[in-house]
Amino acid sequence: MRAVARSFDLDYSYFDTLFDDRSLGGCGTVSTLRLNYYPANDNQIPASIDADDGQPLSCEAHCDGSIFTLLYQHQVGGLQVKMEDGTWIDVPVVPYGLVVNTGNCLERWTNGSLKAISHRVKLLKEERLSIPFFLEPCYSTLIAPLTTTDDQPKYPPIIYGEYIKESMKRFKEYQRD
Repeated sequence: MRAVARSFDLDYSYFDTLFDDRSLGGCGTVSTLRLNYYPANDNQIPASIDADDGQPLSCEAHCDGSIFTLLYQHQVGGLQVKMEDGTWIDVPVVPYGLVVNTGNCLERWTNGSLKAISHRVKLLKEERLSIPFFLEPCYSTLIAPLTTTDDQPKYPPIIYGEYIKESMKRFKEYQRD
């Protein structure tokens, strides 16, 4: 976040208390870490089939609601990202490497300068392990477009806690019966 601050000509510590407000009596970040294990299964039923290309998916196309997602893919991939021309490309597994995705909240905070990355996971029959870390600010942080440019704000200000609750409602996995 210090690099993001500097790229917008802000003091390097601009985001510090927005991610850790404990010195101000807050509760700190709401960042989360998930451990996802997908067992090998020849009879898997896809979560969905992509309407455009017919790809069976274990996780539908989406953008993360967080600021950044750091993802560790252990040996087996399956992750794809959507290119500007609408095609999907596989993200290679790099031993001990991390995939970094920008999320919707960062796009909102930077007034659209840093775009969220649409991604999905192909349905695989192999055992798969993925470990995503979602970098998120404090629940009470005001998310308002940075005012470092002459552009008009594209998004209204919102408290992160309210933003993330609304964001989660849009994920298909929370809409299923």
